[in-house]
Amino acid sequence: MFKTVNAINSLLGTILSLAILTALGAGGWFAYQTYFAERLNAEKELQAREAKIAGLSQDLEAREKQIERLDQELSDSHEQIDRLEVDLEAKQRQIERLDTAVRLLKVDHRVAQIDVFSQEGSAAGGDLVTHFTFAEVDGQGNPLEKPRPFRIKGDLVYVDSWVVKFTDEYVEMGDPLRSTSICLFRRVFGEAQQPAEGFVLDPVGSQPAAYRNGGKMSDLEQEIWARFWEYANDPGMAQKAGVRAAHGEAPFQKLIPGKRYKVTLRASGGLSFEPPEDLPPDAKPASTAGTL
Repeated sequence: MFKTVNAINSLLGTILSLAILTALGAGGWFAYQTYFAERLNAEKELQAREAKIAGLSQDLEAREKQIERLDQELSDSHEQIDRLEVDLEAKQRQIERLDTAVRLLKVDHRVAQIDVFSQEGSAAGGDLVTHFTFAEVDGQGNPLEKPRPFRIKGDLVYVDSWVVKFTDEYVEMGDPLRSTSICLFRRVFGEAQQPAEGFVLDPVGSQPAAYRNGGKMSDLEQEIWARFWEYANDPGMAQKAGVRAAHGEAPFQKLIPGKRYKVTLRASGGLSFEPPEDLPPDAKPASTAGTL
């Protein structure tokens, strides 16, 4: 009986031990599973975060490269703008220079005026005579000499002159000696007279009216007037002096009593008559006049 009880106790102890061991094993397994599951999840989460960080890093790197590219494009744009501004300034200066050159080329200088006071006779009767005065003037239209009176047959007057035109380069630059054409008035005559019979205005070798009141004729002008026809007929000689053309001109105009006719000289051209204007009240005819 005693042995049976011991056997039963031993069996129960064994069963209890097995139960305890089983419980411990199950608990350990559960703990193991829980630990490694959490660790696995943590590793997965860490990997996900690392992948996300890697993606963000790549995105950041791409953005940095984009920023660098945009910075370079912006820098290139600024450089291009600077170049364009420099080019614009250069073109603006060129435009201003050309505008100035064109303006200078088109400048008209008053050089003389004709005041017409009266006419006698008639064209139909063939005895028409026109009374007028001629005077060289400055740029403001002020006479440089006492107006000289003349009478011509008919009503057409010719103003014979020598004209020297300089190359546009000198005119555009505003060269002090060659910035405008120059002229020397030779004579005036009517349509019924021969040019050689006209009234002499500035004899060859004399000082033109423009220089009689203290002005000084430059050495170049003295040389040109003294050797005018040589310059007119020798291209090489003319080129060295910057002369584009040298020739005679005789613009003519129909005269109407009570009118003032201004003769102008274009900086790059020749002589011309402006449309007439009424004589001012203080204009007076001279007492004596030459007649043709």
